[in-house]
Amino acid sequence: MVDIKEIKSIEIVPYTLMTSSINAVWAFLYAIFTLILGLIPFAISPTAANSTALWFYIASIVSSPVGSFVLGVLQSFLFALIYNLLVPKLGGIKLGLEDLREIKSIPVMPFALITSTISAIFVLIIALIVMPLVAAYIPVVSQIASSLPLNGTNVTAESISSLGTFGVIGSILSIIILPITTFVIVFVINVILAALYNLIAPRVGGIKLEFTADAENMYEILSVAPVQLALITAIIAAICGIIIGIIAVIISALYGVAIIGVMFLAGFTIGFMVGAFIAYAILALIYNFLRPKIGGIKLELQ
Repeated sequence: MVDIKEIKSIEIVPYTLMTSSINAVWAFLYAIFTLILGLIPFAISPTAANSTALWFYIASIVSSPVGSFVLGVLQSFLFALIYNLLVPKLGGIKLGLEDLREIKSIPVMPFALITSTISAIFVLIIALIVMPLVAAYIPVVSQIASSLPLNGTNVTAESISSLGTFGVIGSILSIIILPITTFVIVFVINVILAALYNLIAPRVGGIKLEFTADAENMYEILSVAPVQLALITAIIAAICGIIIGIIAVIISALYGVAIIGVMFLAGFTIGFMVGAFIAYAILALIYNFLRPKIGGIKLELQ
């Protein structure tokens, strides 16, 4: 029996700890991978440049996971906090769960609405930090430029002074436009992704999770089935690759090089499918490995 459950809240500390830890493990695995790749040119030609690059890869084994963990803490904390604040106003993500074991469906509009709103708020926060710096920096650049000799150039003093004004106005407009653009783009993408999930899940099976009741209406995710998660995400990624590839074929055909578009179509489809399968299988394995050690993500489901 499929019950529609709404994620009313995310327990912030377990969510932040788990997601930032996953980020750190991903960064560590990537650092190991780059180190292995870095050993190849060093083994072939142990020059000073290759030796320096090798030491950089070795140092990244420590620095990359630490940096990813710290950034993950900030991002995950803000995501869970914003989600919990928005749910009473917009409603939370809803999941069609069968016996609290398998996600059979994802109602499209609640999922797209809250995820696009959170994304827009993230962009707004970044814009509020970055754009004032840009607005303050551009007048300095224009002032320095205005002090330089303009003889023999097409640049006028008026155009340089207008650069500072444009920087201020552009920064203000960016703070308004970027969040709106982000909301629209993320909303459309997530509508498509949720619709694809609902189309595919009844045919190949949805994401399988093992929940345990932690408190009243609070459930902890004990484990995630790696193969099922990887399979459905790989199929969705392949369909997205086909869509992007078809666009590439059309554009290439307009320029008389349709064969290049066909190559992009094959590359996007296969690459997206294989990449998504491997990435999400590893993601589930990392979660299942970490959960007994640091605790799992806890959700309030109603």
